[in-house]
Amino acid sequence: MSEIHADHFARQYPSKYSPPEHKHLPTTSSFFAFVGGVFASLSSVGAKLAVVSSEQPTSVSMAVQEALSAASPRTVDMVSRALFVGFVGACNFLMWLFFTKALRYGDSTARVMMIQTVSNFAVTAVLGVQLFGDVLSLRWWCGASLIAAGLVFLQTEKSVGYVPEGAESEADSKKTN
Repeated sequence: MSEIHADHFARQYPSKYSPPEHKHLPTTSSFFAFVGGVFASLSSVGAKLAVVSSEQPTSVSMAVQEALSAASPRTVDMVSRALFVGFVGACNFLMWLFFTKALRYGDSTARVMMIQTVSNFAVTAVLGVQLFGDVLSLRWWCGASLIAAGLVFLQTEKSVGYVPEGAESEADSKKTN
């Protein structure tokens, strides 16, 4: 039986304090947060396609119709909706997987949430315009900008007056003396 060395696990599962980083690439945490946001966006696109599949045939529903040529239109609609629901579930799973990986490697939960939310908004906007012909109004841009600004504000906010658990303040130590 082969012996397993500790350095094998260190290479396979790097600690959160020493993730593989490259000078010209974003941090591991940022990358995972961005990918999580992309999957969140794809999930919403899949949900929209599941709802509109009977009203506007998509390439998936047309492929299902060709595969089930003898099937009724209702069956084709139900199968294509089931495929889109499965797609939504897979995208949600992958979004949470990448989100938790980003939290593992990140130093700030707020930073991870900010990157994931902003990438979700950006990819959703691009896909909405490209796939569905959505028009992004000034109200949408203002709302997205306010959300992004709020996330940046949360990221940069310093915790004031935080005392770690078990630490005594100077006033408390003077009272006991």
